[in-house]
Amino acid sequence: MDKPRSQDGSIQNKRDASKRMVRSNVSVQLHLLPTDVLRDILSRLSLKQVVRMNILSREWRLLGICHPDLVFTEDTFFGSSITMNTNPEPVAAEFITRVNNVLRPLWSTSTTTTTTVDNFVVKFGLNRHHMHHIDRWIDFSTASMAKHIGLDLFGGAVREEDEYVVPLCKLSGPNGFCVKSLDMDSLCLKLPPSFRGIANLKKLRLHRVSIDAGDLQHLMVTCAFLESLSLDFCPMSSLIVCEDLSQLQYLSVRECGLRIIQLQAPNLTTFEFDDCLTQIMLGESSKLLDATVVFKHISYNWCTDELDYILTKLPTAIPYVHKLFLNLVVQYEMQTFSKTHATFINLKHLNLNIDIIFSQEDTEWVMGLVNILELAPLLEELELHIACNRFGLLDRTVTAVPGPMHRHLKSVHITGFCEFMGIAELALYILGNAIVLERMIVDPVFWMEYGYPYSGQFFSVSKAGSSEEFVRPSVTKEELQGREFAEKQFHREEFRHILTIL
Repeated sequence: MDKPRSQDGSIQNKRDASKRMVRSNVSVQLHLLPTDVLRDILSRLSLKQVVRMNILSREWRLLGICHPDLVFTEDTFFGSSITMNTNPEPVAAEFITRVNNVLRPLWSTSTTTTTTVDNFVVKFGLNRHHMHHIDRWIDFSTASMAKHIGLDLFGGAVREEDEYVVPLCKLSGPNGFCVKSLDMDSLCLKLPPSFRGIANLKKLRLHRVSIDAGDLQHLMVTCAFLESLSLDFCPMSSLIVCEDLSQLQYLSVRECGLRIIQLQAPNLTTFEFDDCLTQIMLGESSKLLDATVVFKHISYNWCTDELDYILTKLPTAIPYVHKLFLNLVVQYEMQTFSKTHATFINLKHLNLNIDIIFSQEDTEWVMGLVNILELAPLLEELELHIACNRFGLLDRTVTAVPGPMHRHLKSVHITGFCEFMGIAELALYILGNAIVLERMIVDPVFWMEYGYPYSGQFFSVSKAGSSEEFVRPSVTKEELQGREFAEKQFHREEFRHILTIL
């Protein structure tokens, strides 16, 4: 009976020896593998997996090979173990310790080709009191030739004076030569007197960042290759740059409280504005393809004077735009509409997301929309997406509102169609005055979102057609009523080949 046990023990010993040999071979093979291969292996793992592997394997730590995407977040080290009641100070100290533990084997090799980084991101609630560590991380990122650097310190500073101040001198000149993208959140930017720009910076996003308007202007001018600028919740009075920003192609401004935007950006192609009524001067941007505009009141979710601004100021502000998305709020009392001789000279596609917040007793409000269409003489595609309370007279006689002819309008898509006063009258006006109209689609379903409007909320037919997010819902009783109302008003032989009611 002892002999078989002895044989089993011998077999097990051989297996253990074989495993030790395999581990030894792996260690040898790791040293022999080229750096590019090792980096490729690391890139296929998440940073969380790499951190665990470094803890378990001394060989990996000794190699000093850096993961190409160093993205340090709460989830990287703590997962779901952090709760709302956790004391933030010890957690911040532990986060810093763990980041330093990952970077420590790489400090001495950060100037060699074995340590290069594509993305270096820290996303954790830190502040000015952690300056020594954050500064050192920035030093590492630039020495490692990081292309993208992100600092999101949201939640770290309770008071403005506690905000971490980014030492931009570390990114200026030869130090930041490889940096092409900066993403800053919940911190402070102050330009030193010796700041010479970030040589190859192409993309800059500032979110909840404290920065002086003059510093931002200097930053934009000295970053000669800047192509994309996003400003979100960055309080400042103005954005004025008189120098030529020939590389700037994308500009997004959201809730910064700016009173004026004036840029010389001849190659700007995309403009997104989500803020209070502002003097916008982008008249030199002759290549502007897409613009999205949402106006807000300083105290409310909507703006009361936006229609007058759209009719009188916007055509001068962005005259060359090709595709325009506008959020329009229809108030209880519509003001007298002003007129301008300026037009959108290149506008081909107009998307209006219309939020009607009060019931209307007549069709006067529609004349504002007619005037907007008149500002676009070359308009070819129109989308009207409406949100309102479904209230109107089902048995009324619908007549078209007056207005000019449209000689280029070919396609119209209306959603949220219902018996609300003015909607059918507007559709009938378009059917009768768009002389080359090829199709009109009338959809009783409300696709437009309710609530606080923002530039990323727009509904468009193209967006719905390319996203699973917009699955057509079951038709409600009210929507069936809207469909019946449309069929009653538009069931005419002259519209049979043009009109489709969904």
